[in-house]
Amino acid sequence: MFEEFAPHIHFRTSNSFDSNIGLISTEDKKVLIDTGTGMHSESLQRDLDRLGTSFKDITDIVLTHSHIDHIGGVMAVLKESNPTIHLHKTEAEMINSGDMTLTLSSHFGVKLPPITIDNLLEEGDIITFGDVNLEVLHTPGHSLGSICLFEKSKSLMFTGDTMFPGGSFGRVDFPTGSPKQLVASLKRLSKINFEIALAGHLHPIRHDASRSARNSYQSAKMMFRIQS
Repeated sequence: MFEEFAPHIHFRTSNSFDSNIGLISTEDKKVLIDTGTGMHSESLQRDLDRLGTSFKDITDIVLTHSHIDHIGGVMAVLKESNPTIHLHKTEAEMINSGDMTLTLSSHFGVKLPPITIDNLLEEGDIITFGDVNLEVLHTPGHSLGSICLFEKSKSLMFTGDTMFPGGSFGRVDFPTGSPKQLVASLKRLSKINFEIALAGHLHPIRHDASRSARNSYQSAKMMFRIQS
């Protein structure tokens, strides 16, 4: 089920391979942050129903990166509505050219049809939905186009698969993964003051997310033996 973490910002934690999913619900916008694999779209629809919305109402989908467990659910939404899809340009350009390699769909035996990315995001972009302003932080390492979304006024960040709770972080052994880039991205997050972190997997960090970011940074430095 979705839980409200700030005005207009809800978050749904997954207990499966699916990614966690965010929902921004304003008067004229209904926005999903990541979509899961699509394997449990009926369950997602039921949870949206509880908030008085549905796939038909979704106006935008913002993807923290294009791995299948985050992008696969796009197809279920596209059957019901025509949302604007946002993704960092390094991965969006590949998908728009028809190259689905970075989705890892074939790696998991799934065939994704072509998807059009409408808004190619870049570092520093601000995506505004009502009074929710998401700053795009390009944080490569887990994948080349991984991003975090920082809502400064609410001290909240969607961290995708860059940073997880408990001092953990995203894996780097998929295509375009990079230990060096991940450590640099975590170092960047460790210097930002934010209270709440809503990660792509595992549970939300409800308090002092900055401390968790510092722990993830130090853990990654030690694991990969990178001085940064």
